[in-house]
Amino acid sequence: MVFALPLSLLLSAAPSLDVPVTHAELPNGLKVIIAPDRTVPGVIINLLYHVGSRDEQPGRTGFAHLFEHLMFMGARYVPYPQFDTLMEAGGGVNNAFTSYDITDYYSIGPSNLLETFLWMESDRLLTLGQEMTQEKLETQRKVVLNERRQSYENVPYGKVEDALPPALFPKGHPYSWPVIGSAADLRAATLQDVKGFFATWYVPSNASLVIAGDIEPPQALALVNRYFGFLPKRPAPEQVVAPPAKLTSEVRLQLTDKVDLDKVVIAWFSPREGTPGDATCDLLASILGRGKASRLYQRLVYRDQLATEVDVAQETRELQSVFTVSALARPGVDVHALEKAIDEELARLKAEGPTLAELEAARTLVYTGAARRLESLLSRAQYLNQLQLTYGPTATVKRDLDRYEGATPATVREMANKVLGPGRVVVEVRPEPKVANAQEMK
Repeated sequence: MVFALPLSLLLSAAPSLDVPVTHAELPNGLKVIIAPDRTVPGVIINLLYHVGSRDEQPGRTGFAHLFEHLMFMGARYVPYPQFDTLMEAGGGVNNAFTSYDITDYYSIGPSNLLETFLWMESDRLLTLGQEMTQEKLETQRKVVLNERRQSYENVPYGKVEDALPPALFPKGHPYSWPVIGSAADLRAATLQDVKGFFATWYVPSNASLVIAGDIEPPQALALVNRYFGFLPKRPAPEQVVAPPAKLTSEVRLQLTDKVDLDKVVIAWFSPREGTPGDATCDLLASILGRGKASRLYQRLVYRDQLATEVDVAQETRELQSVFTVSALARPGVDVHALEKAIDEELARLKAEGPTLAELEAARTLVYTGAARRLESLLSRAQYLNQLQLTYGPTATVKRDLDRYEGATPATVREMANKVLGPGRVVVEVRPEPKVANAQEMK
């Protein structure tokens, strides 16, 4: 038998969650977080820009993700392909990702590469917009269009990623298109469009920098001032906002794809990032579908053997989050049988609420998840940057985890009834009809 300790006891027994950091803000508005850790022989810099696909305009979607690629095309003092070759020659690596709300860049390597990392990032922020050319745009446009084909259009069940956002959110809402944007909008992007996007969003006042690893904070901060302090101050761009979207009834989508098994995806609106309701929905997702002991896994995979996979997630976003349940059918199982079993389990949870043991196990998963995020330099730096964005300079890991402490079986049941209502989108994905080949047709 496994006993789950209350989160308060786990926190008091785990001082490693108290990550020592130094906060600073440069005169130009760049926010800086320095997190020394001399137990690792390396360093990471994580530069987060507060711009995502939600900050695009209808007809010009996909720019945030396109810039994730364009930022590696080189700038004035580190032209392409030197950004990668210089870093890799010293044992470093780099990458980036884009979401609805942010674009995140990171570089990892030996500690002696810190100054090189900062110099190259400063060059990109200062000169990349001026050095952008039609040739660079065309190169990365082709890369992104190919990525779209591979990740959305030709990947099994990838059609859901395209179809779900406009079904959930009204036309024109900042979350009503996928992060990668539409192929038509990407093809229509002009060089002037791209330069304008960079000039608006890629400014020091819209960025935060985390440096973590084997560093001395005073020296690290001195290097930040050297390479970023001279950049001119520009007003922070106005973030795109939108009123909460609402669904009063069920919306159903029926898709076919080049797959062998049925799949169902159900989505509801849920509380936005950083709120107590967001934390409660995270616990609800854990109780329903994280791990083999979760309710839906036990019902769909073990007991009824209707599904091979179950996933439940609170997809946290700044403006409005999305709660999703998805299940992949076993061979021969119809998607409606899956949906019926899911609805029965949701109804049972809404009527009875979780047990205290289920809730404590879910809280334990939250704690262990946070602890795992702090184990590696990369996930630690990204976590600290996200905390700063959500809570400001007073952000701490403990403050983030404290949101989960007040949840009770009654409050989780109340949230389930509030979120998991009739206003939802249900996506059914079925295999495309088999086309007989010439031999079979004879």
